Amino acid sequence: MKIAAFYENILEGAKTAGISPVRAVKTLMDHGLDLLYASVYSASDENSGMPEVIRETGIGVEGLYGFYDFGHHPEDESYKVLVDKAAELSAGNVLIIPGFLKDDEKASWTEQVENMKAVLKKAAAYGIEKSVAVSLEDVDNLNVPVNSIAGLKDFFDAVPELKYSLDTGNFVMYREDEREAFHLFKDRICTVHLKDRSDAAVNPDDQFKTRADGSPTYPAVTGSGNIHMKEIFKGLKEMGYTGNLIAELYDYSPTRMLKGIEESIEWVRSAWDQA
Repeated sequence: MKIAAFYENILEGAKTAGISPVRAVKTLMDHGLDLLYASVYSASDENSGMPEVIRETGIGVEGLYGFYDFGHHPEDESYKVLVDKAAELSAGNVLIIPGFLKDDEKASWTEQVENMKAVLKKAAAYGIEKSVAVSLEDVDNLNVPVNSIAGLKDFFDAVPELKYSLDTGNFVMYREDEREAFHLFKDRICTVHLKDRSDAAVNPDDQFKTRADGSPTYPAVTGSGNIHMKEIFKGLKEMGYTGNLIAELYDYSPTRMLKGIEESIEWVRSAWDQA
């Protein structure tokens, strides 16, 4: 098992700290960071600093993700760019956020969801061809059709070839139990995003997501919030999981981001060994 962190989180922390992405990644590697997890946009853009980071540090890439609008564009084949870049970087998986449903387009929601499924079926087949797992996650956005257990199941039933990027912290949008989701979809898991949550801000500049019931949910350092991380770890070990673990701190305080990633990495290493 190796531990990764989101490159975009690292980049935000580096900018706030006034240091280069290379220096930030080297420091985090000293604290146990093994891999980067990133958007396809960061991985493809020299201006993001990520290509330079890879060259200067030799760090590997765990996986890539991208946002799409397959509901409106079922002819779109840009998923190939995502899969090809992952294969180029020896990343084993990609995550696709297939599209957003707008309130003023409710009449076409069913058609849009079916379009998304059709493109994902082609994307999953392309991933198999390139030896890259194509996955979905439980997205913490109320306008995405895969933001709940039922939403994920609907897509997985339609596209059996899809894998699952388990995000421990996103089932809070409907106050669902991440442990239930883990057991339901565990045979599909290709990677794990360790997002923790708190019902109150840990830092004054933390950002929040609004749940379906209107209540806020805040980010927390991995292991410090109310997500059942240790139980998830135990379940992963019992099933013989050999993949990686990714610390995720989107919406966390930019001024404490790098320290938060360090704390997350250290907690994950210790908790995994003890699980």
